[in-house]
Amino acid sequence: MARPRPEKKRQKAKPVQPPLPGMPPPEPPGSARVLPMQFQIGDRMTDSSGEWEVVGRPYTTNGGKNAHVRVQRVSQPGVTETKMWGAYEKVIVQRTTAEEGKR
Repeated sequence: MARPRPEKKRQKAKPVQPPLPGMPPPEPPGSARVLPMQFQIGDRMTDSSGEWEVVGRPYTTNGGKNAHVRVQRVSQPGVTETKMWGAYEKVIVQRTTAEEGKR
């Protein structure tokens, strides 16, 4: 005679852990944290000097340890700069989707 199958144990709901002290707040919707080499033309970022838009492809120097990208001010399209980050640093950017870019 065959044995009856044992019943499966129910999964308990995992408790939600409160945010740990010192952790950054969650990112707003529509933004992403990317490495500097993952920048795309049209990405926007904000720093202490204002809002910037990526206008050139990123490139590395110093054996791939530093990443550079050409950016322009959103409020003044003629003002361009080359920004530099460590290749391992993550930067918060706002990405435009294909539908938003066609407007």
